[in-house]
Amino acid sequence: MIELAISSWSLHGQLRQVWYEPDQDKTMINHAAEERDAVPDLLALPAQMAQNGVFVLELCNFHLPSVEESYLLQLKRAIEDAGVSLANLLIDTGNLSSADDEEWLISLQMAKFWQDVAHTLGAKGVRLDCGIDAPTPDAIERSARALQELFDYGQQLGLDTTTENWRQLSLEPENLLEIMRQVDRPLKLCVDFGNAEKSADKMATLETLLPRGNSIHLKVTFDGLSVDTDELKTYVAMIQQANFSGHISLIVGEKTDEWERILVMKEAVENLL
Repeated sequence: MIELAISSWSLHGQLRQVWYEPDQDKTMINHAAEERDAVPDLLALPAQMAQNGVFVLELCNFHLPSVEESYLLQLKRAIEDAGVSLANLLIDTGNLSSADDEEWLISLQMAKFWQDVAHTLGAKGVRLDCGIDAPTPDAIERSARALQELFDYGQQLGLDTTTENWRQLSLEPENLLEIMRQVDRPLKLCVDFGNAEKSADKMATLETLLPRGNSIHLKVTFDGLSVDTDELKTYVAMIQQANFSGHISLIVGEKTDEWERILVMKEAVENLL
């Protein structure tokens, strides 16, 4: 069964971006490159999703304006009241392949902190990247060891653990699949179409990874508010050929008319599935 979803990244132009210091988990530092006069309240997003017929959310950790339990529980209620499912908290922090022992351990600590946040929010799982280093055997081994520990920790919390073809270490499918092999756990895989463009061969990357994928980040080319229909048809055919079953997050990279683009993309995908 395929469900359509959105990532909060698709509303990145509207949502405030914050970051959290590795050694001060609850210290919020605003790193927004630009801010609009009226910033939507994240608490209103689930109801807005439901009004637009999208009921699966992936939430970037850097879009959370607070990690205080009272706020997290308030957001959880808003998600539940709207009939929305929080599929993943997308954790973008640290470096799980670091050769520096201290940085590696801090990265593990931070990832576990965000896994706890995901649990409090009632998320089904988290998405972790493999790391940012060049794909050497040592970096692959350290990444796999970290993901193995984090998978086990997440399992204790009832969370699924997903990784993705993202950043230097895991952009090429052979490196990503080797990491997953070494993790030796039922690690899930998000196939990101936008990130595949950064690999040596985008279409070969997608063909290799889609049969293993449990979720998708689908990014297509826009001309104004219209999608490239031929490109989208090619992508949907590949998804169907892979017998994919899971959620497809509609990814919009532009920072204007985000909801308009999401809904255009949603209708186009639904017409092809």
